[in-house]
Amino acid sequence: MSKYTKENPESIQKMFGSIAQNYDKTNAILSFQMHKKWNQELVRHVGGYDESEVLLDLCCGTGDIAFTCLAQSKKKRKAYLLDFCQEMLDCAKEKSLVKGFQRHQISYLRADAQKIPLESETVSLATLAYGIRNIQQPQECFRETYRVLAPGGRFGILELTKPQNRLLRFGHQIYLKTILPLLGKWLTNNREAYQYLCSSIHNFVPPSEISRMLKEEGFQQVTLSPLFGGIATLFICQKPFLHTESQ
Repeated sequence: MSKYTKENPESIQKMFGSIAQNYDKTNAILSFQMHKKWNQELVRHVGGYDESEVLLDLCCGTGDIAFTCLAQSKKKRKAYLLDFCQEMLDCAKEKSLVKGFQRHQISYLRADAQKIPLESETVSLATLAYGIRNIQQPQECFRETYRVLAPGGRFGILELTKPQNRLLRFGHQIYLKTILPLLGKWLTNNREAYQYLCSSIHNFVPPSEISRMLKEEGFQQVTLSPLFGGIATLFICQKPFLHTESQ
């Protein structure tokens, strides 16, 4: 049995802490740089390039999604970067300084995405990339995100998933089970972390289930877009402008 399991969040926290310093380089190599294109697709579809006043990046890691949103902003914006791993937040802070984002008001929150430490209806835009697989109760995260979003606020999720095409799925599984752990060990000296990545993708709920949960929490205009044959999936939704009695 793996020492990493989302039923034990502390183990996942330690896992990410152990690979934080090499996280960006490892992602670039393991995804053949495709993750950058996927990240841009998330930001573009959710409206991250717009001048939204307040951005919340959940499970922010080293800050790639938030910084992609901020990179082309001409005006000062407020951004909350939330992660439960301090080492990841430290990397994000360093990256912010290197990229010259000091003009923006950036807050780094070490917190659980299932218990967001923000007031209700204070966020214009929320993103969550490559993190929902690691959250013990995804629907709790969606409920909290709905709470902190202002009416009309948009929420974008990007996650690694299983391709639907049988041939592509077969090759994908071979890569995840054999090549990825070996490369992960070489790059981070932590093979088990990338074995966990493989199992978390394999055991993740179908994208249709994520869409169902989002709708159940009150989100509207929920769209689901497979990327690169379904190796990743993009979800975009919106909190309605007006509350209904059921909400």
